[in-house]
Amino acid sequence: MVSVKCFCSLAMIFLATFPFSFNGCNADIALIDSVCKASQDYSFCASNLGSDLRSSTANLHDLGLISILLTVVGIQDTLGRIPDILRQLTDPLGKQRLGICQDDYNGSLGNFQKSLNSTSKNAYWDAINFVRDGTNQVIHCHNIYRMNGPIATSPIAGDDTNVLKYSEIILIIIDRLIPRS
Repeated sequence: MVSVKCFCSLAMIFLATFPFSFNGCNADIALIDSVCKASQDYSFCASNLGSDLRSSTANLHDLGLISILLTVVGIQDTLGRIPDILRQLTDPLGKQRLGICQDDYNGSLGNFQKSLNSTSKNAYWDAINFVRDGTNQVIHCHNIYRMNGPIATSPIAGDDTNVLKYSEIILIIIDRLIPRS
C-alpha cells in the first residue's frame, strides 16, 4: 500500500511541474495560432496543425515539416482513392480528366516530397519552388474540369482545395524561416 507521505510527495511533484507543462503548451499553441491567423482559413489550419501530436513540441521549422508531411499524406490518400473513383466513372471524358488528375497528383506528390527534403536541409528557396510546382499541378487538375468539354466538378475538388490550403500554410511558415538581411 502506498503511504500518505509518498502520495503527498507525488502530488507535490505533479503540482510543481504542471504549470511548466501547461505554459509549454501555450507557447506552442501561440505559434500555431500566429501561423493560422496569417492564413485564409484559420479553422482548417488550426484544426489540422493543432490535431497533429507532433505540433505540441514543434518549433517553426518543425511546424513547416509537419505541414508538408500533412500535405504529402493528403495527396497519397487522394491517389489511393482515384483508382476506385475511376472504376465507378462511366463517362469517357470524366475518366480522361481524372486520369490527368492522377498524373498531376503523382507529380505533385514528388514535388512536395522534394519540398520536405529541401526544408529539412534549410534550403527554403528550393522548398518554395517545389511547393509552387506541386500546387500548380493540383491547380491544373482542378482546372482540367473546365477545359475541352462541358464544365464539371471534379470528384476530388475537396482534395484540391485542401492541398491549396496546406500550400498556403507551408509558404507562410517557410517565409518566416527565411533569414532576412
